[in-house]
Amino acid sequence: MIDSASRAVARQHTAQLLKMLRGYGPAPESAELERTADPPATVEPVPAAVAEVAPAYVRLLDALPQRTLPPMPDSTLPRLLPPPCGRPLRPPVGEGIEGRTMPLSIPAIGQRLRQSSGVLGRLVAKAKEMNRLSHIFRAYLPPHLHDHVVLIQLDQEAWEVRTDSASWATRLRYALPNIGPLLSEHLGVTLPKPRIHVVPATAPPSPPQRSRLTLTQRNAELLEATARNLSDVRLGAALRRLAANARPASGAAEEETSRLAPKPSPVR
Repeated sequence: MIDSASRAVARQHTAQLLKMLRGYGPAPESAELERTADPPATVEPVPAAVAEVAPAYVRLLDALPQRTLPPMPDSTLPRLLPPPCGRPLRPPVGEGIEGRTMPLSIPAIGQRLRQSSGVLGRLVAKAKEMNRLSHIFRAYLPPHLHDHVVLIQLDQEAWEVRTDSASWATRLRYALPNIGPLLSEHLGVTLPKPRIHVVPATAPPSPPQRSRLTLTQRNAELLEATARNLSDVRLGAALRRLAANARPASGAAEEETSRLAPKPSPVR
């Protein structure tokens, strides 16, 4: 009985120790005294304002200054466009080498000649006036005479026309009396009596005829001798037919040909 009672007491003490170790068992006397005593009054400090610390890094967009671009003028717009076909753009006036100005357009040769003075300018003006009169004259001329009549001069001093044959000149003589009053009214001048010049059209030169080569008697004898020494029957017959076409030549030409002709050599 004593042993069982002691064991029960030991179990109770062990259970209390385990509860104390686990934190929810009965506290010791010192702990109980501290709990019973009134805790000291504590005053909670008022937290001071904490200053914000600048971050160690900043965003790039926030760090860049905000600048406003000026409005772009219209004259600078073509410079931003790419050059066509990979060719560089021509610098505008005031830029480039010494800021020289480039001409906008080059006058044509005809315009430069019309604006020239002196003898050349007078010739160009006269040719232009003659071309104008020729168009007026052809407008009143019958259509069948256009290709055979050329105006030479048409003014108050003279009226001269050229044709390429006498037959066309006869037809022109019948047509000019009807054309004269109309031309005088159109030009506002009194035209004199017309003069007709017949200038035959020059035919193009014929190509030179190629002289035919003639076979002399001496050359025919050489061909016959060559044909006799040939082993090829067909070639020998062709040379004999060619020698049969020989023509007799004069004595001097025959001697010159026989002197220059090479002597036949036997064909092996």
